[in-house]
Amino acid sequence: MPRTVPAALLIALTIAFATTAFAADHHSRVRVHLDSPAAQEYLQRHQAQLDILHVKPGLIAEIAVLPAQLADLRAAGLSLDVLESNMELAARISDKAVGFGAFHTYSENTAFVDSLRQLYPEVISAKWSLGQSHLGNDIWCFRVSDNPDLDENEPEILIDGMHHAREIMASEFPILFAEYLAQNYGTDPEITWLLDHRELYIVPIVNPDGVLYNEATNPGGGGMWRKNRRDNGDGSFGVDPNRNYPYQWAYDNSGSSPIPSDITYRGPSAGSEPEVQALMGLIASHDFVSENSVHSYSNLTLYPWGYVNLATPDGTTFEAMGAEMCKYNGYFWGTPVEAINYAVNGGTIDWSYGQHGVLAFSNEIGGSNDGFWPSESRRIPLFVENIWPNIFLMRSAGAFLEARDAATTPVAKAIGPGQEGFLDFTIENQGATVTAPAATITLRSDDAWLQLHEAQRAISPLGPLSSADLSGQPIPFAVETGCPNGHYALVDVELPLPEGSLHSPLSILVGNPAPLLAEDFEGGADDWTFTGNWAVSTEAAYSGSYGITDSPGGEYGDNSATTATLNPALKATRITFRHKYSIEDGWDYGRVQVSADGGPWSTIYSCTGIHGAWELVSLDLSLYAGQDLQFRFLLESDGWVRDDGWWIDDIQIEGFDSNNLPPTTPAVAIPSSLPTGGATPTVAVLNSTDPEGQSLTYGFRVYSDELCTQPLFQQDGIIEGASATEYTISGLADGDYWWRAWAFDGEQRSLLTPPTPVTVNDTSPVGGGIALTPGLRVLGSVTGRQARLQMNLPHAADVTIDVFDARGARVRNLRSGSMEAGTRTLVWDGRDSAGRDVSSGVYLVRMLYGHETFTGRVVMVR
Repeated sequence: MPRTVPAALLIALTIAFATTAFAADHHSRVRVHLDSPAAQEYLQRHQAQLDILHVKPGLIAEIAVLPAQLADLRAAGLSLDVLESNMELAARISDKAVGFGAFHTYSENTAFVDSLRQLYPEVISAKWSLGQSHLGNDIWCFRVSDNPDLDENEPEILIDGMHHAREIMASEFPILFAEYLAQNYGTDPEITWLLDHRELYIVPIVNPDGVLYNEATNPGGGGMWRKNRRDNGDGSFGVDPNRNYPYQWAYDNSGSSPIPSDITYRGPSAGSEPEVQALMGLIASHDFVSENSVHSYSNLTLYPWGYVNLATPDGTTFEAMGAEMCKYNGYFWGTPVEAINYAVNGGTIDWSYGQHGVLAFSNEIGGSNDGFWPSESRRIPLFVENIWPNIFLMRSAGAFLEARDAATTPVAKAIGPGQEGFLDFTIENQGATVTAPAATITLRSDDAWLQLHEAQRAISPLGPLSSADLSGQPIPFAVETGCPNGHYALVDVELPLPEGSLHSPLSILVGNPAPLLAEDFEGGADDWTFTGNWAVSTEAAYSGSYGITDSPGGEYGDNSATTATLNPALKATRITFRHKYSIEDGWDYGRVQVSADGGPWSTIYSCTGIHGAWELVSLDLSLYAGQDLQFRFLLESDGWVRDDGWWIDDIQIEGFDSNNLPPTTPAVAIPSSLPTGGATPTVAVLNSTDPEGQSLTYGFRVYSDELCTQPLFQQDGIIEGASATEYTISGLADGDYWWRAWAFDGEQRSLLTPPTPVTVNDTSPVGGGIALTPGLRVLGSVTGRQARLQMNLPHAADVTIDVFDARGARVRNLRSGSMEAGTRTLVWDGRDSAGRDVSSGVYLVRMLYGHETFTGRVVMVR
């Protein structure tokens, strides 16, 4: 039986032999100066024919040109500079003679998808073909979800890549994102939730023929072929797939070209290309809510309309989503005309939105320093900076609730150890098209220094991309005495949705953080690493004689990304600094970035334009609570226009200054299920481990409610037992209770054990057992809504309970009459005798029990 040659290889060999002459050609990257009306008119007139990479209106345009095109530009009398004489050679992946190095060829991309299926069959489907290209190559698709081989009734999202064959990150990102989701499924709660309740469809390579052509002509990478490989019949090849979609196809001859040899040739008819038909068929057969059609490069996030400079009916939604998608990577968001200064007709995102209502975006991954073939070292950073935009698209495909922007209202000037306060935060529905129904949210905390006095709030329905806060009914809490200054107490907010609850972490900063760093650069910059021209300089300083700047004595360079990085990692809660800047507005940027626990750099602040006076910037770092943070200042520029740069001085960082690590959380020893514990049940934990080997003591809290907002009492300082530490509960009436415990090393407490039920059941004869001590206890003494009053009544008697204001006037009678013996609970709903909500203030609760009087205090905050 004769050996056969695989179809893809045969096609690649055929292309290689057929294009030997073309392979000798190469592209140059040139800068055309738009310093005259004639130059600007030339660019506008030839927009569809030129391979325009970058435009600064009225200044310059960067264009990729073949030798004949370069000659045409010169013959037209345009002023130009050759920035790169051979783009293919400059971009070639150097570590392998064949193949794209760390990047994936067409066959490698397909094999990678197959390997994902083998490794993660619980979330990655088998691939299937949407159809074949002109040359018979498959356009593969696969699904990422918790039941990947089933098309369930869940919100659907589409990521498609590589309409343009030379944009290697456009095919790399989709498969890396699928791997990232699969690797984190089951361990990351949010990703698990998203894959359980969303269906993500991925088409890594829309244009396989173009990719194989680049493999044949430039086997080491760097190929510049963009279109597909249709034989146009006139000696030219290729249609631009991103100009061939039917919506507003051929709207004009500047947003696409009717000339087959042009780089933006739109094809002989709308939707004529099999690659485009394959993707159209997928979209038409599904109900996609959102889409990312991945391209490169320019650090952009684009949305419709592309064919004309008009806003869509959903322009406000697109604007809000674009801003959210770009909040960490610093990309510019807008329509193609706003972002790249020229129109695109027959484009993917216009058709998806205009024909099917899909909220379609196009990420242009990477900057001008990366180009179409970034260095291998940039592959993962470029992937990482685009994770969040695509996670957000998955969130926004259905109702998705998130708690954010936590703020505390202190009784004193700050929430300090031993003080009480209120927690307010925003709840946002990030669903772009769906209303989140009314629900009851629940707060929980495992922090042993923190006590929530209430745990639930009802929220009204939230429309798409809308939010509400708790300012009218914040959550009361207290911080225990002894809590270290600068401690972040973490709170989990459970946000119910019909398909399953979400969880958002919030943090409460306690006390005044310690100063960790005060840098004025008067003594140099020993703790800093500089790249580029960053240096300590006397050129500008806010205080003293020295500061740092990116370009002392001159202007920063073109196409640069230089940094000043603080070497030590700190458990920081806030960074402040003084700065001023002169940076090309809207094109070049100064960015403050943070790396958490050695992870990727995230932008937390950006500046551009001119600000000639020193300005104070203060950045909250609560999002990174408890993590070791490294900081850097990044100045990045594109080409052509330069400026004087960025000056920074008086950097101050605050946070938690102890290196002491808390003990491990003790494990519950007994009881393991709801027991009958008798009158004095004993509970226990297995001993913790302290990282520094310090001796430990233990604390126990007992609560009257499962949410653990009503502590009855706690015991600290219990000496560690041999292998377990015990505590005996006494003095409680019969009933069900809950307890938690922690370990303490003298400075830090461990997290609390999970709430564990225990039952008090006194089976001794009448007259035996523990005598109940009479008393009144206010549970939740700081509140915005209601207070629970616990009464211990050793015997039946007449009981009167009244509420008085701070002046002594009676506000409300809560109880008058006989009550049976035992522990009883009464709720004051925060209203007076006329049913009106009382105002903020301090209120006295008085209980008359027989001939005895007991009092308690309630702080009401409205």
